[in-house]
Amino acid sequence: MRIGIIGGGAVGLLMAAYFSNHYDVTVYTRRQEQAEQLCTHGLTVICGDERTTHRVHAEPFVRETNVDVLFIAVKQYDLTNILKTNMHMLRADAVMFLQNGMGHVSHLPHMPHHHIALAVVEHGAFKIDDTTVSHTGVGKTKWSVWRGKKETFSFLYTTDARFPFQYVDDWEMMLIEKLMVNVAINPLTALLQVPNGMLVTHAPYRQAMEQLFHEVTSIFQIEQRERIWKHIETVCQQTAANRSSMLCDIEAGRMTELDAILGYVIERANERCVPAPISTFLYALMKGKQLEGETER
Repeated sequence: MRIGIIGGGAVGLLMAAYFSNHYDVTVYTRRQEQAEQLCTHGLTVICGDERTTHRVHAEPFVRETNVDVLFIAVKQYDLTNILKTNMHMLRADAVMFLQNGMGHVSHLPHMPHHHIALAVVEHGAFKIDDTTVSHTGVGKTKWSVWRGKKETFSFLYTTDARFPFQYVDDWEMMLIEKLMVNVAINPLTALLQVPNGMLVTHAPYRQAMEQLFHEVTSIFQIEQRERIWKHIETVCQQTAANRSSMLCDIEAGRMTELDAILGYVIERANERCVPAPISTFLYALMKGKQLEGETER
């Protein structure tokens, strides 16, 4: 089976490494330099004290893909550009999306592919350089079919034990629950510049996260709030030393997924005429911090 992965970030590299043990994998990168490095040196995964190198093919994403299954592992803002201008390049029998937020869902009805799946990644991963990724926390990847046959993705059940997949019937709730984790952790850790664990161990930060959580669950009219809150606490505890992707983006002066995460929440609140003062306030602060970082570059 030929597997293609668009995106040479932490998630894309981690997925490519584990799939390469069983399948023919091609990583489609943004830069020619990264593609050349991956082809020359291979893809190295660090997991605890173990270090393994995997052989993958890589090329810049400048022409049509030619694979059986295509995984799209880019940030939400890059995905929007791909779906608007380069959808014709996504040549595959089946496509799976691995994004934070839910902004991409509105584009799915316009896609020609017969088999489309959505997924959320619960692993901890940190990209060290163009050919090295650290698997900082072993979790699972939840996935659900948006259109097509579930059996098309049956190969997911034969992947490496360190990179398991779990099927979920309700794709919308799966994405909303992942959104809740991102909303609760990413903007606050980026604003406060603290690792994930401090959101539950530092009482004032925990209180702020609880207030944000209750506002967002009200906007989406989410039931089972206690279960989702406990999941968020568990994520913070299991990734206590990790710095969220949004915090890493801020520190590196990169664009963040603020609009795809908190911006999406505010859009839904406006549509439903529900007040969102905490989300709006936090969004404004983070937007200012992001602009400040862009100005300093």
